[in-house]
Amino acid sequence: MKRSNQDLYGTNFDFLKRSFPDIIDSIEDGFFGEEPSRGAIVHKTIKFVDDTYMTVFELVDTKTGKKKKYQYDWEYQRGHQWKWHNEPHEQKQHQTVTEPDHMHHKPVGVTEERRLPNYGHHDLYTIMETIQMHIEISKQKQTDKPRPR
Repeated sequence: MKRSNQDLYGTNFDFLKRSFPDIIDSIEDGFFGEEPSRGAIVHKTIKFVDDTYMTVFELVDTKTGKKKKYQYDWEYQRGHQWKWHNEPHEQKQHQTVTEPDHMHHKPVGVTEERRLPNYGHHDLYTIMETIQMHIEISKQKQTDKPRPR
């Protein structure tokens, strides 16, 4: 099931920060201060309270506010990322059923990224909900006592 391109709008980063104050520490322009946003091109770095981060790229139509392209790359552990992208791939072996929307994941202990379909994570608000769940689960794991066997 493919998504219609007409329903995506550029991210309102002020609203995003206000919506997720428990997980977002800061949102900075550019990729760690480099390559600042210009016109239709949005570059941001989101730093989370758990010391993880996400780089954000959006290409937004300045007249309509609609998002043409996105790349959200979250480093959840040093050297390991979840990526949500929407660039199409011409080679059949790299395509997913949700082309051009897809995810990349490089799990711990694996050398190659896997490409996965992306049915519903096309905006940062939805992705923040997912990251919020991950952070909460990680906190709970740290406080849970092991069950007796």
